[in-house]
Amino acid sequence: MKRVTFMVISFRSTTEPQQGTGRRAGRQPLDPMGLATTPVPAEETNGAAMVRLEAVHKSFGDNLVLDSVDLSVDHGEVLVIIGPSGSGKSTLLRCVNLLEPIQAGRIFLEGEEITRKGVDVSAIRQRIGIVFQQFNLFPQLTALDNLTLAARRIRKIPRKEAEARGRELLASVGLAEKASQHPHQLSGGQQQRVAIARALMMQPHVMLFDEVTSALDPELVGEVLVVIRNLAREGMTMLIVTHEMQFAKEVGDRVVFMDGGRIVEEGPPRDVLDSPKQERTQQFLRRTQLAHTLEELALDEEGGSE
Repeated sequence: MKRVTFMVISFRSTTEPQQGTGRRAGRQPLDPMGLATTPVPAEETNGAAMVRLEAVHKSFGDNLVLDSVDLSVDHGEVLVIIGPSGSGKSTLLRCVNLLEPIQAGRIFLEGEEITRKGVDVSAIRQRIGIVFQQFNLFPQLTALDNLTLAARRIRKIPRKEAEARGRELLASVGLAEKASQHPHQLSGGQQQRVAIARALMMQPHVMLFDEVTSALDPELVGEVLVVIRNLAREGMTMLIVTHEMQFAKEVGDRVVFMDGGRIVEEGPPRDVLDSPKQERTQQFLRRTQLAHTLEELALDEEGGSE
């Protein structure tokens, strides 16, 4: 198997993490070239979290998807969200990125309410990178052009500067030699790494990952997770929806378990994943962790395993 070498572009802030919290707290927003972006002044945010949800409700018709969700994510923190299908995980990310409107509650980014009327949605989305299960690359464009298109058209970055930045980002995800190739010439894992680099191109303050490995062959999962791991180590604030439990343990500062549109349990990864307190969390982990054999599972009356 060919070994992929990743060049790490540092995201490191000069602010040291707080002692004893177990989180990479206190970091300022960082851009993909290792240079700090302009953070919201502390006196304006009063030490506000990077992302905060207050009593957020979201419904699709009669289907209540988010039920009074309260959540806070600190600067530099990696929050991993787990839960069964239909629990509201992906919808939560889409609401944070303003891809879905909420019916009630408020969402804040760096102390600014982004769900208020009249907010500049385009400007907010430039501060929030999001990567989906599907790669959503433009098939007619090269990897480099996929990275630079939005930066050139929205941020008006000159092509030469955008392409230089794009090449560095491709190198950071182990794809320096793939700049001129089109999506159909890349594996699924390579396409997803291009999608991550494209999101970083806009210099986001926070990254959202929505089950980014679920559409990949098992052999390709690791090459994507290592990119996210490197971002975590360098202080990028992230909300990650995943079913990769070992990855959640190694990368997450905190794990949130959702079910039925509510947060059922949250805490340090090893507490939630190894010693969950809530019966619903225990049940979910029994069904998903490979440590349990099929002989330990049985079908319930609705056809699910328990």
